[in-house]
Amino acid sequence: MRDDLRNAVRSLRTSPSFTAVALIVLALGIGSATAIFSVVDAVVLRGLPLDEYDRLAVVFEKDIRREVTFGAGVVTPQTYLDWRAHQQPFEALAASGGASFRLKTESGEPADARAQKVSWEFFPVLRVSPLLGRAFTVDDEIEGRHRVTLLTYGFWQRRFGGIQDVVGRTIDLNEEIWEIVGVLPATFVYPVGGDRPADILVPLMLGKDDRTKDRSQNYDYTIIGRLKRGVTLRQAADQMERLSVQLHEQFPEWAPGRHARVVPLHEHLVGRVRSLMMMLLGSVALVLLIACANVANGASPWRLVRGLLIEGLVLSVTGACVGVALAYGGVHVLRAWLPSGLPRISAIAIDLRVLSTAATAAIMTGIFFGIVPAVHAAKPDLTNALKDGGRSATAGVMGQRLRSLLVVAEVAVAVVLLVGAGLFTGSFVKLTRIDPGFDYHDVLVLNVGLLLAPGRKFDDRFAARGAQYVRQVLDAVDRVPGVQMSAAVNGGLPLSGNWSRDDVELPGRGELKGDDDEIDRRSVTPNYLQLLHIPLRRGRYLADSDRAGSTPVVVINEAATRKYWPRQDALGQHITIDHKDRVVVGIVGDIRHLGPEARVRQECYIPLEQDHHVNAAIVIRTAGEPLAVLPAVKAAIWSINREQRLSGDLVTLDGYMDRLISQRRFNMAVLALFGVLGLVIAAVGIYGVMAYVVAQRINEIGVRMALGATRGNVVSMVLRRAGTLMIVGLAIGAVASWYLGAGIRTFLFEVQPNDGGIFAAALATLGLAGLIASIVPARRAATVDPLVALRHQ
Repeated sequence: MRDDLRNAVRSLRTSPSFTAVALIVLALGIGSATAIFSVVDAVVLRGLPLDEYDRLAVVFEKDIRREVTFGAGVVTPQTYLDWRAHQQPFEALAASGGASFRLKTESGEPADARAQKVSWEFFPVLRVSPLLGRAFTVDDEIEGRHRVTLLTYGFWQRRFGGIQDVVGRTIDLNEEIWEIVGVLPATFVYPVGGDRPADILVPLMLGKDDRTKDRSQNYDYTIIGRLKRGVTLRQAADQMERLSVQLHEQFPEWAPGRHARVVPLHEHLVGRVRSLMMMLLGSVALVLLIACANVANGASPWRLVRGLLIEGLVLSVTGACVGVALAYGGVHVLRAWLPSGLPRISAIAIDLRVLSTAATAAIMTGIFFGIVPAVHAAKPDLTNALKDGGRSATAGVMGQRLRSLLVVAEVAVAVVLLVGAGLFTGSFVKLTRIDPGFDYHDVLVLNVGLLLAPGRKFDDRFAARGAQYVRQVLDAVDRVPGVQMSAAVNGGLPLSGNWSRDDVELPGRGELKGDDDEIDRRSVTPNYLQLLHIPLRRGRYLADSDRAGSTPVVVINEAATRKYWPRQDALGQHITIDHKDRVVVGIVGDIRHLGPEARVRQECYIPLEQDHHVNAAIVIRTAGEPLAVLPAVKAAIWSINREQRLSGDLVTLDGYMDRLISQRRFNMAVLALFGVLGLVIAAVGIYGVMAYVVAQRINEIGVRMALGATRGNVVSMVLRRAGTLMIVGLAIGAVASWYLGAGIRTFLFEVQPNDGGIFAAALATLGLAGLIASIVPARRAATVDPLVALRHQ
């Protein structure tokens, strides 16, 4: 074995060009495959870091009338309490919901602490025990006793320096004193797979409003249960469905048509991205396949037989080592490009599991491009060998056929990758050309509002204070240099994924059905619509005179006019929104509030001062780069209220839009990279085969030229051979892409998987690359000196 290894290294060193090209090709193939596998493995393939995670399930509601899953898998507190009291298939049900608390930084500035409100069952359901202190108990859910908190390991280290006597200390949250009762272990991150884990956990304290079944339905909580032993997921789903029916019979006015659904926790986390991840893994496997075929085409089969495939393994393992080094850098690049919201990003790493996969890929690659020529060489065709003048058996007809077959396979696979890259690039281009209906560029956004003091009840006086506070903040912000205009909105920022939806009634229409009975509501200051450049179609915008005590008014969008007054003039009509009658004074253009891929919904804009809100998002249009004026804007707001917290990961509407399109940008970038790799590797393969053919037929070419063949004839002969291989490969690849296109339809946006223009562009690009790769060997063949060739013969 040692001699074989030494001979293999010596042999590879005697062919430096082939060795260098092969290493580059293999490094690119194995490196890209390793990087992508590390992402897919962390996001989809690995189990959850929880004990017996396969017995954990998420329970949520689905409206069978509208095929709507509410709140992406969250439920109301009223529903949770009903399920908690009456369910049978689970050991327990735990509820959790996101929250944000205000605390102070070391410099005294207000900051956010990301929190999760959790029921006391949370810890036994997930089987998580604190590293220090205790978990929550049922008594911690009682109002007045609920001001206890558990710190996550990272927050404990950052905030308290990891001191051991932290249990029993206190922390100021929302101007209240909370007792620290424990610290969670370093291995526990929640939400599981989330890209923004919690800093603290607090008890889920449900008040009177959370237990009353009125028309207010706030979907706030994720419900996780641990199945009892012996209970299957199917049985749990059936039992929860029966419970839903019983509750609807008991409370017919509460959430009609909404039924319980049960899915595994792992599926809930990764189900929406599994298909995408597997598609990426399949795509990178095609890149690796092209790399293998390329190296197999360039390898000398007699060398591989002589070394019992040792050379192939040496080459592939060396390429894998270089590829893994590339993968380390590739993973960092991928993390920066990964779409927002992708689960379990923090688990992505080049670890032993990934390295073992890379090693396996290297061994299989070495075997692949070694075994085929080796098997062929072990059964030489002596007749063809003699016809070819005594050259090696595999240098004859069968050897050429094998190389031609590999080139055809490379070209076909490259077509699939290029078509895929074109489809995803087309989707991204289509997405970026969608007009959202408003101008989101150069807009700074910050959330502000009054904090309800401990023990203080929300009332009209407090609401009036909130409206006055928002006006003061806007006045201060407007005086900042570089600020063109500012406004405020409650009900969800555009592109943020948040919205507020209210009930609608129309005079004399009776009860509205289906989607007609709800409208998306924004409470805004008068110049909000102008700031976002939302066009006025008819009537007027909201005005400063639309204050509390004046006639309640509303501005609606065109979608609302089509929905509620399809054959009438909407101006001057009355509409009841959230039990309050309003007069329509203006009609504005439609916007895609939830992003370019979302459908336009009926929307209304009501004056903020005619609503009862003490929190709002400040929207600021700047004369230049928004982030340049951010420090001055913060200072202006703190001049009004030093306690106002202004932290947040996204502070511009451009940032929100970037987050929305990040998924498709990532798809485009990765598939485009794979397409380019496939194109380059296939072109290298074509060049290598044609160069090999020219070298093998050098004597024949000399004879032809001696008998009168021109250089043009020789170039044409070589290009015809290359063209034949290209045409066959392109045809097979086009057919494969046509059939495989149906599998990626769900990932495309306004692009058909059989788009003729994209197919033509991909085929033309690869055909041109093949032509360029063939020209160099063809020109070399045309320069053969007949006398030298005949003397060699």
